[in-house]
Amino acid sequence: MEFNSLGYFQFDNLVRGRIPFLLLNLGVDLSAWYNSVEAMHLNNYNVPVTPSNYIEQVKAKNLPPHFAIVVIDEDGTTAKEIAAALEASG
Repeated sequence: MEFNSLGYFQFDNLVRGRIPFLLLNLGVDLSAWYNSVEAMHLNNYNVPVTPSNYIEQVKAKNLPPHFAIVVIDEDGTTAKEIAAALEASG
């Protein structure tokens, strides 16, 4: 499995295109970016996590191995660590 950094426009395309993905949000407030339909889409895929429980939260979803997971944080540093840990945990 690979992981890549997404920019705002790539993330926005996922949301507006209603592409299924699991969103691990580490405290980023997205309410100013999206309202109505886009907010409902995000709420369906959002999994509130902390840096200590994200692996358990993802495993509990029983996702197929190819399912997209987006990890978002304020500056990208924690998101990279979490993506690497998710990769290592299978």
